[in-house]
Amino acid sequence: MPEILTAPASRPAARTQAISLRQLRFFTALADAGNFSRAAERMIVSQPALSAGIRQIEEHLGVRLFDRSTHHVSLTDAGAAFLPHALRLLKTADNAFVDMSDVAARGKAVIRIGAIPSVVPAAAEIVARLGGQCDDVSFHLSDGKNDALLGNLRTGALDIVVGVLGRTEEGLEATLIAEDEMLLVTPKDHPLAASASLPWSALEGSEIVHFVGGSIGELSSAAMRQNNLSPSTRYKVDQVGSLLGLASSGLAVGVLPRLYTRGLDTDRVRLTPLTHPAIKRKLMLFHRAKLREEHPRAAALCALLVPALRGALAV
Repeated sequence: MPEILTAPASRPAARTQAISLRQLRFFTALADAGNFSRAAERMIVSQPALSAGIRQIEEHLGVRLFDRSTHHVSLTDAGAAFLPHALRLLKTADNAFVDMSDVAARGKAVIRIGAIPSVVPAAAEIVARLGGQCDDVSFHLSDGKNDALLGNLRTGALDIVVGVLGRTEEGLEATLIAEDEMLLVTPKDHPLAASASLPWSALEGSEIVHFVGGSIGELSSAAMRQNNLSPSTRYKVDQVGSLLGLASSGLAVGVLPRLYTRGLDTDRVRLTPLTHPAIKRKLMLFHRAKLREEHPRAAALCALLVPALRGALAV
């Protein structure tokens, strides 16, 4: 059983050895396991070695990171605040080791870009073009939901994200790329299809299908609530093709952002802008505020991506 600390003694920075990646891995393993024995097994070290590593971090920081009891270990408030930083540092280090191997093998720096699905086609074209121009860069591109992408950006798993502006993201910088308006999708012979634009209130009495989750669902749900509208309880969709199929059949009218209609066969449907209120998603390029220090090549790429994406996503 490790000794119960009353308080770690702070030490002058000049006398304190820097925290190592190994010690950070000890800390995250113990935070996850909640038990010294299980954490030591996971890290393939002795329990005293793990305990010593944790103590060294606490002495370096001058704060207690864990509350110890006979059978359980839990994070203190300071430990909980330190955990996301430790995870980000470890992810950044893991990426750096991969990048160094890639640079050594192929002479290229790795830049990891994440994008919401509706942006990926445009992002892929730009990445393909830049890949031909930037011989010293290896691009990685992945899609995902907005919250997950921003989470990966904060932890260092991604360098750049093209997503949707939501709540203020501390530690991230954001640049506006485009505004994506919400459209009504109906058959071409539908009574609502004759107008150049429509207020949301015109949907009263209609079976309305939209994407319930994510930023799109939040925006469309808010607009419907403002106009005393409710989504259909008979028809629910999570894919663009499904929404277009229901709308083109006349079973329901659909609501989705204009960007989702690019490249789709819309010959059978009418797309009408919804106004009053005019709901638009703000598409942003996000990166960590310290990206210039962490990954100068990725930071420089942002200056190329912003105008390229603006041109490709202009709506």
